[in-house]
Parts: sequence; C-alpha cells; structure tokens
Amino acid sequence: MQDLNIIQADGGIKGRVTTAAGEPVPNATVMLLGTQKVSVANDNGEFTISGVKAGSYKLQISAVGFGTITQNVTVADNAIATADVLMLEDKSNLTEVTVTALGIKKEKRSLGYAAQEVSSEALSASKQVNVVNALQGQAAGLQINSGGGAPGQGAKIILRGINSLDANRDFQPLFVIDGVPIDNSTDVADGSDLMGMSNRAADINPDDIESINILKGGAATALYGLRASTGAIVITTKSGKAGRLKANYTSTYSIDEINKYPETQKKFTQGWFGEYVPSGPDAFWPAYGPTIAEAKAIDPTHPDELFNNYKHGYKTGNSFRNTITLSGGTDKAVLNGSVSQFNQEGIMPFTDYKNYSAKVGGELKFSEKFRAGMSVNYIKSGGRRGNSDRYNEALTYYSPRRDVWEYIKPDGTEITIDGAGIDNPIYLLYGRKYVDDVDRVISNAHFTYSPVKWLDFNYRLGFDIYNDKRTQTTPGPLGVPDEVYPQGDFESGTMMVYNINNRIMNSTLMMNIHNNIGAHLQSSFKIGHDLYEKRRTSSYINAKVAAVPTFYNLSNYQSVEKNSYESDYRIIGLFGDWTLSWDNFLYLTVTGRNDWTSTLSKANRSFFYPSASLSWVFSENIRLPEWWSYGKARFSVAKIGKDAPSYATSTGYDIGTALTTGALPFTLSTQNGDLNLRPEFTTSYEGGVELKFLHNRLGLDFTYYNNTSKDLIIPVSVPVTSGYSSIYLNSGSIRNKGVEISLSGTPIQTKDFSWDLRINYTANRNKVLSIYPELTEMIMATHYGYLSATVTQKNIPGHPVGDLYGRTYKRYFGTDTEDPAVLDKSRPLIIGSNGFPELNSATKQQYIANSQPKWIGNLSSTLRYKGLSLYFLFDAQQGVWRYNQFANFLASFALQKGAENRNDIIVFDGVLADGSKNTKAVWLGQGVGPDGADYGNGYYRNVYRGASETFIEDASWIRLRTLSLGYTLPESLVKRSGFIQGANINVTGTNLWINTKYSTFDPESSSFSSGSVVDGFAGFTYPATRSFIISLNLNF
Repeated sequence: MQDLNIIQADGGIKGRVTTAAGEPVPNATVMLLGTQKVSVANDNGEFTISGVKAGSYKLQISAVGFGTITQNVTVADNAIATADVLMLEDKSNLTEVTVTALGIKKEKRSLGYAAQEVSSEALSASKQVNVVNALQGQAAGLQINSGGGAPGQGAKIILRGINSLDANRDFQPLFVIDGVPIDNSTDVADGSDLMGMSNRAADINPDDIESINILKGGAATALYGLRASTGAIVITTKSGKAGRLKANYTSTYSIDEINKYPETQKKFTQGWFGEYVPSGPDAFWPAYGPTIAEAKAIDPTHPDELFNNYKHGYKTGNSFRNTITLSGGTDKAVLNGSVSQFNQEGIMPFTDYKNYSAKVGGELKFSEKFRAGMSVNYIKSGGRRGNSDRYNEALTYYSPRRDVWEYIKPDGTEITIDGAGIDNPIYLLYGRKYVDDVDRVISNAHFTYSPVKWLDFNYRLGFDIYNDKRTQTTPGPLGVPDEVYPQGDFESGTMMVYNINNRIMNSTLMMNIHNNIGAHLQSSFKIGHDLYEKRRTSSYINAKVAAVPTFYNLSNYQSVEKNSYESDYRIIGLFGDWTLSWDNFLYLTVTGRNDWTSTLSKANRSFFYPSASLSWVFSENIRLPEWWSYGKARFSVAKIGKDAPSYATSTGYDIGTALTTGALPFTLSTQNGDLNLRPEFTTSYEGGVELKFLHNRLGLDFTYYNNTSKDLIIPVSVPVTSGYSSIYLNSGSIRNKGVEISLSGTPIQTKDFSWDLRINYTANRNKVLSIYPELTEMIMATHYGYLSATVTQKNIPGHPVGDLYGRTYKRYFGTDTEDPAVLDKSRPLIIGSNGFPELNSATKQQYIANSQPKWIGNLSSTLRYKGLSLYFLFDAQQGVWRYNQFANFLASFALQKGAENRNDIIVFDGVLADGSKNTKAVWLGQGVGPDGADYGNGYYRNVYRGASETFIEDASWIRLRTLSLGYTLPESLVKRSGFIQGANINVTGTNLWINTKYSTFDPESSSFSSGSVVDGFAGFTYPATRSFIISLNLNF
C-alpha cells in the first residue's frame, strides 16, 4: 500500500474495506475503472490510489468469499476522496474447505455426508467454560447435556443417538485436536461420580480454538476406525500466520447463580405428628411439626419465615479467565503461542476449579517441497470438589427453621441440631476435602514432503499424557468437650489417594497421489498407516482412623488398604481413501480400513470396514431458476467396527487382603472371559441435500440417516452356581434413525445493518432390536425411592433405549384386560376402603416413560449495526422424562410446596374396587384427624411418596441459552493509543430463562457422570447456573 504522503497533486482516493460486522477484508482488490490503477487492501482493510485527476469514477472491489461490487466516488481538485467499502458475503464465490477424518482437508461440496463446522466466533459468543458446552445449539444431530453447574464440571455429548446396550461402555465421540486423538474420559472409578468431575476435553482453552468440525455419520468417520464408531469432534487450534507480530488479550469475568431451584413449603416447621420438637430424636423431621404461628407461641425465638435450604445453602459463584495470544512470522516460518489462566469459585460452599495452560506452536517451510511443524500444550487443572448428592440430601434433613450457615463453633467443631442425629450440611463440606490435580501435555509434530507436484507424504506423531492425582480427607474427632462428631463416612478420620496416569500415542503416515485423468476427471488417492497406543495405570489407597485428627499423612492411620490397576491397549490400522471428481460437480469417495486390535483374540482381532459416498452438485449442470443459487444431493453407506473392552476375552484374578501369615490370596474374578468375542459392526446409511436460494441468502441442509448396530458386546448375567456373575458376549442389536434439518438465512444485509439466522432441528428414534436370547430385559441402572418408589431403566427388545419402570397406583379396568407391564394413566385410580389411592405391589414395576428426547431444536440469531452486535440462542429438548429422586425425598419429608395442604380434608378422585365412585373424605395429616380417625404417619409418608409415577416428571425444556451484546470500538478511537489495533467489549448472559414443568433443579443436570450412557435420573444433582458475563478483547 502506498503512503498517503506521496499521493500526487492530482488527488487520490483512500478508504477501508470491511465486512458487515466491521471486520477488515485484507487483500481485497480495488480497481479504478477506466484507468490502470489498482490497489490491494492491507491487513487492516485499508487501501489508497494516488494520482487521480478530478472527476467522478467507479471503484470495482473484489475479494475471495465476498464477490465483486462497484461503488461511485468523486475526486475534487487536489483532494483526497474517502471511499469506505462494505463487502457482503457471497459464499458462491468461495471454495469452502473443511477438515475431515485424519485431518484431511476437502472441499465441502465434495462431501457425500453431513458435516457442520463451528467457528471460533460462535464458540466465543457462547462464553462457556467447557468446550463441550460451547457446542450446545451449534449443530443439528448434536445432543449435549450439561452435568450441572459445578466448577469445571463435564458435559455429555451424543451424536445420532445411543448405540450401546452396555451402561459402562464409552459411547461419546472421539475428540481430535490438530490431528491427534485425545482422551475425553470422565473417570469416576473412585466414587466421584457426583463430585462434578471434569471430562478431559474441559482442559482445552476455548480461546485457543480456531474451529470445530462435527463428523456424525459412518462415512465421515470411517478413516478414524473403531475409535470414532460414535462420531468425531475435530478441533483445529489457532495457528501462526505470516506477517507482523500480533498480540491479542482476552479477559472474561462472570457471576454465577442457581438458575432454578425447588419451591419448598413455608407453612409447617420442625417436629413430628404436628408437635413442635426443636431438639431430640424427633427434631430429625424438618416439616412435620405445627404451623409457624403455633411454634412461635411455644418458642418466641422461632423465626418468622423458614429458609429454603436449596436456595439459602448455595451462594453466588464467579469465574475469571485471562488469555494472551501471539502470532506472526514470514512466508518461511510462522510461530504462535498463548498463555491462559482460569479461576472459578463454585456456588456450593468450599468448591473451586483452576486451569492454567500454555501453548506454543509453529511451522517451518524448508523448501517448496518440505515443511514441518509442531505444537505443545501444557495444562494444569483441578480444584476442590463437593458431593452434590450428599450435600443436597443433608440440606433435606436439616431443619429450615435454622440457618445452615451457622455451622462451626470457635473450637472448630460442628454446630448441629441437639439430639437429632443429623449433621450440618456446610460443615460436612468444610470437613470433607476432595481435591484433584491434573498435569497434562498434548503435543504433536508433523511434516509434509512433496517430491513432485502430484505426490506428497504426510506424517504426524502425537501424544496426550496426563497425571490425575486425587486426594480426599476427613478430620478425626478433635477431642474437645461436648464435641458432636459428624455421622457417616468421616469414620474417625480418613484419607484417600487415587492416582491416574494416562498415556496416548498416535502415529499416522499417509501418502497422497492427486492428478487429472483426462480433461474432466480428477483423482485423489490416499493410503496410510495408523498406530494408536494407550497405557493407563492407577493406584488407590484408602486409610481410616487417624491418630492425629488433622494430620493428613498415610503413616497417621491405623488401617490402610491399597490396590492398583494397569492396562495396555493398541490398535494398528491400514486405510485408503480414493476420491474421483467429474468436472467439479460429481464426486465419488470410497474408503477402506483394516484394524488389528489388542482387545480381541488372535482369530478375531483383524477386521475390515469400507465406506462409499456420492456428492452431486446439480446446480452446476442443471439450469435452475435465478432465485435458486445452489443445489447438492449426497448419499453415503458405511460399515464401522468396534472392539471389546480391555481384557473382556480373559478371566482374571482379584487380589485379596494379605493374611496374617504374610501370604497374599488371589481369587478368580467374577467376570468370565470369552475368547470368541467378535467386533461389533454398525451399518450406516445417510442421504441428504444442501440447497441455497436468493443469492445464498437462504440455505437448507436436510439429512436422513439409518444406523443399525449388531453383535453388540454386552455383559450378560450368569447363574451364581457357575462361579461367575457375568460374561461379555456378542448378543444384541440396536437401530437409530432420524432426520437433521439446518435452516440458515440472512434476511437483511445492508451497509450498516445485517441479520443472520439459523435454526437446527434433530429427531432421533432408536429401538432395541434384540438382546441375549435367554433374556427378556437388561437392567441399565436403578435409582432409590422411599417406600419402594425405586425406578429402573431397562432395555427391552422392541422398545427404545431409556425406558423407565417403577411402582404405580392401582387402576380400574373393569372387564378390560390390563397390560401388567405398561402404566395406563387414562384409567381411574382405585381408592381403598381407607379412602386413599392404592399402590401396586413393589415387585410390580410398570413402564412409565422414556428418557430420550423426541426432538431437539435451537434458534440462533445475530444482529449487527455498525459496531454493535446482538446474539441470542434459544435451545429446546422436548419429550424428555426423568425420575426426580429429589422430589421423592421432598415428599417423604413434607417439604414440597404441595404439602402445605397437609391439614386439608379431601375426597380423592377415583373409584372403589367395584367401579363405583369414591365419596369418602379423608384427612391428609398425621395422627388423629378432625374426624377422630387415626391416620398414622399421614398421606405423604404412607401413600404419596411410594408411587414412582408421581416422580417421573416431564423434563422437557425451552431455554434462552445465550444472550450477548457486543460493541466494537471505532478504529479512530482505539488507534489514538498508538498500539491498540482493535477493541471489543461484550456483555453476555447464559441460561437467563427456562420454561419447564420439572419441579426441582434444572432437568439438564444428571445424576450420572458425563462418561455414562445412562440418562433419565436426576436425583440430588449439582444445580445448573445462570451466568452474567463481561468480556474485553484487545488486538495489538
């Protein structure tokens, strides 16, 4: 670009080329029509044209991805005219390239399967701490459930439904960073499944990410092999770019609070059978006493209002992240780096999470034929965790007439309710310290060698290595007078140390031959070798009974138990990919891969699976109406294999406790091995279209898929007389089919204003086709309920995954026949002779609802006006049901809002056993009622809490996931500093609004960790949060 100081006396033109969002368009070409004068915009979008005589002219401006526009400009005598140019995006002028399996870059138009890319801008707009949560609402076919709002807590991600019948199998998609598969497990082997543990993808700094490609179908992930049998999340991090050294600073601060909590009754206070009992054994009951007014007449110190412990027992949390990035280089060498610090304080007392990371990477171009690069990312993360199940349960028992924050005496011992035998919940968190400390290194080195134009070789070596050390301690009795020592697992002082070492190595060598076969046919053939190794070791030490109450050293304990575990896993793969293109509108891709796995016997460890996909860009060779800009049809078929869990083919030994003689006993494992295990296979069919209209202002992407998984490897229970409890067998099949629709548009786009809109819709239907021949059902999980209201999740042939079964009320069928396995809520309740609804036997569990969503949808929109931008995302899951164990406990202790009718006399709607209408009036309270009858423990404890059907609730929701307002400061203002090139400030709210029928915490939270296939249970979960966030971004 010429300097303005040397513009000739004739005059000139200066200006800046920007997008609708105010971002510069570097390298835009600016031509002064009718002359030979041309200028190219610099990195900031600025251009100048000198030596222009006075007069009126037309400028023609063009840039890749933005098309070509013209703009009028008038130059006065000896003057410099200003012509700022707004470029409107024109995707038809851009050959979109996306990252596919094994890091292969392909034109998006050539793909015969659905693939969606999420940009760094979209991730940044979400302002989520966890990169998995940041994907919420960003793509069709993607189901993400946040585990809760704990600091650093993991999230569950499912692509196109659940395809496993084993509750303990890893079902989440493969995560790949810069071509390196990484670990994304959530390890809860030490019993930390309700501690809000992190999934390992949470270690990644979202500010380091350039884009994420979501690969969902079998054809999309076939080259990754069995590791990506459930899909792949391919992350590309920011890399260095040639040019001057550039720096970026991002700072984000958030305030976090519970977004939804249960409403509790405010009428009745502590006691039993209507009597006020402030201390002693019956003080255990938090809400079975008299009314507040009646209690205050007895005890003037009683507060005027009761606390809602589930609101009062939590606090406001916060988080603070700072990231600095650097990038620069030449056409021969580029370098980039970043450092990041993240601190989060939880809403649960004494919980926090920290993440510190440093990343450096670069690439050297040694010659036109050879280039090499590398990157290293060090991450240190972890924090103090809190057990949400134990905490919320303790809040339930603790009398709401008392302030739970009055938990500790000056001598360090617990404040609790005299004689009630219950602990202060906050003191339990204070005393029980669970801390995890993770050190992790993710690194890769790669090179490309191109000896001739049509041939290149690529090699990539990557490592993911981490150590996760977890320590839990509880103090022993302090020995002070009148000490009340906590009940339960404090156990006179404990110390647990759980240490995990995980090492993944991945080596990929690939050769690519690309050439033209004649004038119309192009060919690209790739063949390669892949080696994946994973070694995992863990040790567990559990010590009890401390000699010194607060000295946390293993030598301080009377009883110490130890065990360790190690496993090795290896996959060797050979793969090929051949793509043929005819005149850049018809593409055929065929792939094949053969894997050798260490988890199957020699006879079955080698298996092959192919895929084929077809893409036809019909808008290139069929004349379409002018309003129809682009059209593409696609189809793919693939077969994907999956191996067995480690050591499922062999029967091991369990190590017992050392005998007094010094001998170490071994016992045969209860898990029997099967040498005949074969790999699972999933056959995937997919078809769809991509359509664009009105000069690409409106787009539609539609996909239909049908995936059938057979020979599933599942644990099958065997008779105890065999000496074993279970054995892994190839037995079972499941089908997932569904549609994915993505609608995008830009209804308005002018020089100063633009409006972008996207709607995603996903509907998946799955069905268990078969299980083991001798079984009629498989139990995936159970969740306790008072009065036998326990709920079971079962897999039954002919039914979808996620069916929930539980205890129900008896219903009247008359002369009709009842299906004993299915609840029919349309039938009237049978009312017993005592006037209350009758419960079915505890052993008669009926199907009540299913826990999988019927459909998932989201609506996102961005409105921009000059430097202002407004972004919002609405998210929805519908047709979801969950067992609310929390509500069952509230009912058992008369804490739910509905229990305020406890002194009412009502007539239950229903019929007697003979079908006649019930007319008997009953009292809902405890003891002797106004009618003189003895009602015992009362309706809520005798009847209501025992019906599982009452607590399997509609957990569907619609929420405002994100609302964000941003402002980019004018360039004229920020450049006054002399060193700041750009500045943006953003105010964001997340989870600001939710509409759901679910009665307690946010139903998106789950009782099972993010690594579990089981869903449908929401007990004492870690409550989800809403956040208010402010962020600042500076470019230098």
